[in-house]
Amino acid sequence: MKMHCNTTLIFGLLLIAISLQVINAQYYTCLTPYNTYGRCVPHRECKFLQKLLLHYGAALPQNIAMDVRRSRCQSNAPGIHVCCDDTLTPTLSPLNPTHTGDNEHMTAGHDNNTETDEYSASMNKKGLNILRAQKCGAAGGERVSHGENVDLFEFPWMALLIYNTEEEPFKCGGSLITDRFVLTAAHCMVNVREKIIGVRLGEHNIKEEFDCVTIKSRQICAPPVEDIDVEKTIPHPDFNNAYKRNDVALIKLQHSVQFKKHIKPICLPIIPDAAKIPKDLRFFIAGWGGTENDKTADILQKALVPFKTRDQCQQIYRRTRITENHLCAGGDGLIDSCKGDSGGPLFYLAPYSGSIKSPRYVQYGIVSFGGTECGSYKNYPGIYANVAYFMPWITREIARN
Repeated sequence: MKMHCNTTLIFGLLLIAISLQVINAQYYTCLTPYNTYGRCVPHRECKFLQKLLLHYGAALPQNIAMDVRRSRCQSNAPGIHVCCDDTLTPTLSPLNPTHTGDNEHMTAGHDNNTETDEYSASMNKKGLNILRAQKCGAAGGERVSHGENVDLFEFPWMALLIYNTEEEPFKCGGSLITDRFVLTAAHCMVNVREKIIGVRLGEHNIKEEFDCVTIKSRQICAPPVEDIDVEKTIPHPDFNNAYKRNDVALIKLQHSVQFKKHIKPICLPIIPDAAKIPKDLRFFIAGWGGTENDKTADILQKALVPFKTRDQCQQIYRRTRITENHLCAGGDGLIDSCKGDSGGPLFYLAPYSGSIKSPRYVQYGIVSFGGTECGSYKNYPGIYANVAYFMPWITREIARN
């Protein structure tokens, strides 16, 4: 009985004492802190949460406590509600009074935990300040849904690279990271026949001149897309396509963009807490399905893909050395990186900045290669350039260009 009182008290303090992220759910559908779809239920009805509380009791690890805080959702019913996915199996560590839960995470930049000063010191100070100044990672959209189509305004950082060809101008994707820079893959611009001449921002449906949706008999339309000329393409100098290394690049736009409802930047992992990836996580990938060889979809697509360790991917990609350059995700059934563009982002809601570290959409990967048997149950996990690993290079380049 004493244990039940302690866990109830701790859970109440965790949820009430700190201002929480409210998830806008439709038909009680929401996203858990692990980027899986869940239902907004009273906290005592969430079996996943009860397993955690039963195991840890009063010694709830810090990282799990943060996930609990982020799971709060909005409901018209009385009481505390959480976004719950009972299909998840919690990864439980041995009980230890000094345990902080850090070994529950994989660090995006390194396999071992990275100290705050080391992680920050590795980046260019000016470039880091530019990223900190961005109002990034706040998604729009009217609802959370299971559908593959992205809602209007949902991921406003998505970009399409425009190539100098009328036949198929959109061959790769990217993500807006500042008002002047787009992050993409080096293989989208190195040894490619057509030149990148522009970037399209604010796109939703490629086939429609005006993007509109009807919600509760009310029509909502996005402003026109913006095609911006390219001032400079900046592939990583050590990019090696044969070995799939350093597959990261920046595009400097001809002029700064004005952020609007359909055009906003995504965050990058600028703090150590944002660079830690829970093992149970599912990432978002999004894009129009384009690669250098395949046709694009009309409407922006999204999918959730599970995190995989580098060791798991190395067993599959035996001819390619999987290193800290890479992140690995996907490979479950029909959902894979075919849903996203080459050069597009791999991202999820993560603690970002400030004393509360409010969740923002943070980009962790750039679609690089893999998932070769797209559309079959034999597809492989996708390999992504590891954004956290390249933060020193990214901050240096945006500072000097």
